[in-house]
Amino acid sequence: MSVSVRFRRAVPTLVFASLVACTVCAAPSVAATPQEQVEAREKLMKTMGGGMKALTQFIKGEAGGPAEVKKAASDIAGVAAHDPMAVFPKGTGLGVGDSAAKPALWDNWAKAAGLWGDLKTAGATLVQAADTGDKARIAAATQAVGKVCQSCHEDFRQKKE
Repeated sequence: MSVSVRFRRAVPTLVFASLVACTVCAAPSVAATPQEQVEAREKLMKTMGGGMKALTQFIKGEAGGPAEVKKAASDIAGVAAHDPMAVFPKGTGLGVGDSAAKPALWDNWAKAAGLWGDLKTAGATLVQAADTGDKARIAAATQAVGKVCQSCHEDFRQKKE
């Protein structure tokens, strides 16, 4: 059987499969509850914290090597790649689960989104530094990420007791 005959026979199957895939992808999904959104955010922040801990241990010479540094940098950059509106949707502030997000976060969204953009940039720089293996560059990039985290937490996070 020639290629063109096989192709013509496969086209209806491919079209049907494409239509099914589009229908499934376009179907509305069940929205997460505010509690679930807070839990997802906390998981992302714990990923960031774990990455920062691994980097700090490496910088201090306490633990880790190139593989751990690259993973930590990648984890941090991966969190920063999320859409901040998805990480901090309205209705997920103080009083929802264990949320520590102050109302000021949404009241001053431009600043919060700007800090998230700074985190994205700092995360990308951290990945580049991790790829070099240069401890001084890794330390400087880690410090830059930490400064962004600190700024956001000071302005928009309720201190946890």
